[in-house]
Amino acid sequence: MSLINQQITELIKEKLEYQDDSLNIQIKFDKNFIGFKGHFPNNPVLPGVVMIKTMTLMYELYKKKEVTLSQITQAKFIEPVFADTVTCFIVKANRDKLNRDKQTIKLQGKVLKSEKIIAKISLILQE
Repeated sequence: MSLINQQITELIKEKLEYQDDSLNIQIKFDKNFIGFKGHFPNNPVLPGVVMIKTMTLMYELYKKKEVTLSQITQAKFIEPVFADTVTCFIVKANRDKLNRDKQTIKLQGKVLKSEKIIAKISLILQE
């Protein structure tokens, strides 16, 4: 497992909640998080790829199985996430009923800061 995956997993594994058909977590990436390295010096902004990876890992931890990201159907980043900012990730998963031969999962996610949506992300995963 990569260092970035390890750090994200450590942040979310004990705090992940399932309620109202959604996976939810409230987390804070501190300034020492490896994802901030080089993005950007003296002004750390959480990369969008880290938000995508966080949502994928949330699903994997909940299901206790690895998945493969096959498509990003939406990635809208409305506001930046800076170091030490408390964020809430909310993810809903739906199984693709049209793809009976594959285990296709559609994730719909959003990231909130102070109850304001700051990112909307839709992913397609393969089990």
